[in-house]
Amino acid sequence: MRKLIFGSDPDVMPGLRHHVQTAPFLALVALVLDQLTKLLVRLCLQLGESIPDEGRLRITHVANPGLVFGMSASSTASLLLPLAMISVCLVLYWRFERSKSALLNVGTGLFIGGTMGNLVDRITQGHVTDFINVISSGGDVSTVFNVADLCVIAGIVILEVFLIRLIIRIIMNKGIRYNPLKPVIVRIIHRRGPKEKD
Repeated sequence: MRKLIFGSDPDVMPGLRHHVQTAPFLALVALVLDQLTKLLVRLCLQLGESIPDEGRLRITHVANPGLVFGMSASSTASLLLPLAMISVCLVLYWRFERSKSALLNVGTGLFIGGTMGNLVDRITQGHVTDFINVISSGGDVSTVFNVADLCVIAGIVILEVFLIRLIIRIIMNKGIRYNPLKPVIVRIIHRRGPKEKD
């Protein structure tokens, strides 16, 4: 009776629902945390102001018109590139979400949440608010970033670990000579074959 109500085994549903919702939940948490910290910085500090005035780690209000960690880019690229990266990440997530991998969920959530955080800034402010200022011991190098940047980098690293583990698992199951791109290439050839004959 319970199976008829839930449409599947109710003991499996909570776990599956948890894994499917982990990535969206983490993305929302990352986005909200990023936007709240940036709002506090804009309200409490003038542009260019730092707390403390000296030290290797400071909170400095910086307006960054470029990409992550202050990388320079045109306004068009700074909008289109994040959207393209989000699309690639979503395709990866939808392709492998049945694996129920915590690495995939956490990496996807952090990456999309962080990317969306900076994208919201570019759309609403015209620039990204950076504030975590790390200065080298000699004072020659200064890097300024934000919570979104940290989420993006952490997401990329976690997704790379997921992909490496996935490739190793495939090779172990299929053999060292298995080419993971071969099935994709075969499908593309089969799809184009009938069209070329017409």
